[in-house]
Amino acid sequence: MSHSILIIEDEYALAAALSTVVRRLDATPVVAASGQSGIDKLAAQAFSLVLLDVGLPDISGLKVLAKIQQLPKPPPVIIITAHGTLDTALEARRLGAREYFLKPLDLAAIQRTIREVFAPVKAAPRSETTMIGSTEPMQRAFAAIAQASGCDTPVLLQGPPGSGKSLAAEVIHRHSARADQPLTTFRADEWPEDRAEAALDDAIAQAGEGVLFLDEISTWSKPLQAALMHRLTTGKLRARLFSASSQDLAEKVAAGTFREDLFYALAVLRVILPPLRERTGDIPALAASRTGDLALSAEALAALKAHAWPGNVRELHTALAHAAAVCGGNTILPHHLPAHLTASQPSNHLEESMKRSLAAWLDQKTTGEDDSMPAYDDLLETVEAAMLETLLQRFDHKPTRLAAALQMNRATLRRKLKED
Repeated sequence: MSHSILIIEDEYALAAALSTVVRRLDATPVVAASGQSGIDKLAAQAFSLVLLDVGLPDISGLKVLAKIQQLPKPPPVIIITAHGTLDTALEARRLGAREYFLKPLDLAAIQRTIREVFAPVKAAPRSETTMIGSTEPMQRAFAAIAQASGCDTPVLLQGPPGSGKSLAAEVIHRHSARADQPLTTFRADEWPEDRAEAALDDAIAQAGEGVLFLDEISTWSKPLQAALMHRLTTGKLRARLFSASSQDLAEKVAAGTFREDLFYALAVLRVILPPLRERTGDIPALAASRTGDLALSAEALAALKAHAWPGNVRELHTALAHAAAVCGGNTILPHHLPAHLTASQPSNHLEESMKRSLAAWLDQKTTGEDDSMPAYDDLLETVEAAMLETLLQRFDHKPTRLAAALQMNRATLRRKLKED
């Protein structure tokens, strides 16, 4: 493999790691520490591939990507980002990005992608969406949605009730090659068992060459599963298949309640929608999208973040609708929220939650005889490592920026990160 690969990345350590990956493939790495430097190098030399960070110090990586596409023979581009959004993922696909990776990087996956990078790729179109999220679980979901938008294979959407599976299906359809064809939804639990198969045939006919969305397929009976598998294997279904499940279909296959062959036919691509309790960092943006001109007090926001959200985003939307209806002023206060959200909430709930988690962890680590306890420095090192890892994610995995914010010597921070 004799190729020159341009790495546009301003973080030295990451650029060095990517250079090592490139050399393993017998390719030559060339590093540019800014967007403009990368553009200049592209003008002076032909490259087989570009590894491009979105968060550059001078120019957005997406703007660099747009300029790359204006070249007479633009090279394939792999996008790297620390804080991806669905719009970013879709825009990158629209501009022709070959792949989209989130930090912290899976270098083995990047190496595999570089091996395959010269295969043709179909870009996904872009339009407005209503999906919101900047946390890591949602970034992974957005990357999967963008991937599903750019191909024509079956997609399985998994996530708890209220997590946004139907909305994700609409987004994928809207950005896919079948956007001008109908999206038809079928729910088996809306039909008596003796009429479900006929209703499925009606839905297949209505979908035509569009998209057939099989909602909550985990609830299907074995006869209905067999009927769908028969239509798949006999070529009677021309639509692209989306299916959604609030349960883990792999577990249902293992339990013998879901057909294994149907599972593999439906789960060519998977999109995992996380529960809201795993993405509480998205609650401020989700709330802002629903409250209009109303502000949300810090105490009300704290109550929202402390709730477990068994109903996920759907439950959050209902709670905010209630608060907006009873709020008589310009700011939503805790007492405007449904009562169950604010019952017995301590004012310093975040600190209390942290203390409880730390106490549970210490109980686990210090069980046993006194002489078997970990040393204080070892305990402190573990806590510090977790704290620095979280902070590093918030600073785009750029130690230099983090060191400045913490007022810490850069060399000290780098040493601590290496020790982790």
